[in-house]
Amino acid sequence: MLLQIEKLHFSYLSSTTNLFEDFSLQFYEGWTCLAGSNGCGKSTLLKLIAGLLSPDSGRIFTGPAISNNDIVYCPQETVQIPENIYSVFWSDDNEIRRFFSMLHVSEEMLERYDTLSGGEKKRIQIASALAEKPAILLLDEPTNHLDGETVEMISQTLSLFTGIGIMVSHDRSFADSLCTHTVYLFNEARAVSGGRDCIACQTYPGGLSKALELRQQNADSSRTQWNKLESKASLEKERSHKLAIENERAKSRLSKKKIDPADHDAKRKRDVARLGGKDRSTGDAKAHLENQIKRTEDARDSIKKSLKRKEGFSIESSDYCKTIIIEEKDLTVGGDNSYTLHIPRLEIAPGEKLALTGQNGTGKTLFIKHVISELEKSGRIKEVMYLPQEISQEEAKQIFEDFNKLEDDERGEVLSTLYRLGSEPENLQKENLSPGELRKLMISLAVQKPLSLLILDEPTNHMDITSVLALENALASISCSLLIVSHDKVFLSKVSNRQLHAERTGKEGRILDSARE
Repeated sequence: MLLQIEKLHFSYLSSTTNLFEDFSLQFYEGWTCLAGSNGCGKSTLLKLIAGLLSPDSGRIFTGPAISNNDIVYCPQETVQIPENIYSVFWSDDNEIRRFFSMLHVSEEMLERYDTLSGGEKKRIQIASALAEKPAILLLDEPTNHLDGETVEMISQTLSLFTGIGIMVSHDRSFADSLCTHTVYLFNEARAVSGGRDCIACQTYPGGLSKALELRQQNADSSRTQWNKLESKASLEKERSHKLAIENERAKSRLSKKKIDPADHDAKRKRDVARLGGKDRSTGDAKAHLENQIKRTEDARDSIKKSLKRKEGFSIESSDYCKTIIIEEKDLTVGGDNSYTLHIPRLEIAPGEKLALTGQNGTGKTLFIKHVISELEKSGRIKEVMYLPQEISQEEAKQIFEDFNKLEDDERGEVLSTLYRLGSEPENLQKENLSPGELRKLMISLAVQKPLSLLILDEPTNHMDITSVLALENALASISCSLLIVSHDKVFLSKVSNRQLHAERTGKEGRILDSARE
């Protein structure tokens, strides 16, 4: 089974340039991860394969055995209940029903679909897609906003799929568990020197983590090779210049202009020197070197030199940065269905980086609000910055107002940080900034202030893998303390050095501290 994309051209009507230009790619049976920066055409490519968009030219070929009905596309959104849910959920086919069983989908969940969590809706969406027994299954960010237990459940179920599976994902742990290949999409002009202003791709064996590692190695290697050849060409040009000077001096020494016209013997000696002397060998060496320079420059220009983007940022150091102490306490919320969360005594040292994990509903947000409240009571609220998981329209409007109020030099710092997080500053001119871009703007504004504690709730949601890596590198080196809520295991392993875990049993929960274990 093969999915073939040949010489694809596609552009949106609102764009003056092609998104895809002479684009070719192949997909085989098994899972392939589709990765790359926001705007590089990942979702567009899925929609082209699904037939929801039509290419301007070129073709997407699946073979005569596969029709459009054999291709199922699962978008990020889960607002609408799947159209086939009622027919497949009560199917007599056990092969179909097992998907609903594995993903813990019950009849009761279907009856209250509008009130389900995002994770519950995603499980129903994927079970319904698998129930169609598609030849090609397309998933767009299937793990966004999902807790670890749900992600694991979905991963185990998708492992049973035997057709051509293509997923857009920045979740390295999830993609690594399923994918045997990774296709990385990128704007060629922004990735390599002299590249075209359209989307290109590179295919790597293995999951997303391996692909990123190989991509970095290839980028470093291309820059190293290009720089070596550039240095070699410079040295050869320098030698050529010296030979040219030496050649001119030799010509001057052998000139007949200052010889007496009647001194035929002296003229003869100069002619002999020209024919077999140093000036000829110098000229031959220079000609040979000119040819060598051309070969070196041709070899250099044949290399697609990877462009290196500046990364990382720093938070302004704080004079009041000191240990944060949270006293032991039981927090109770709710009425008849009350829930009590036990918080142990915690000390957060300056520069310490804490990961907060746990399933949805265990009290992570409750704990964060308590930490902020305690800092406010102690008069240290200015030392903390909290970036929530969801951003309302009013909050988004306030973010832009804060940005526009900045002085020119401050705005420049924010734009520089935004660029180092993998964004293009011109994106701020868009009327509707994507959730990922908005989150990066919030982080860029936050780090301009002196902080003791930065709290990030699911910071990688809506972010592309380029931005995740940039944020990962930056957070690993900042000086203030961090408290990060995330289900991204790889991300947390890179940026944290201490773990807090929220667990729940019935109406009681507690925060476990790895420092006490």
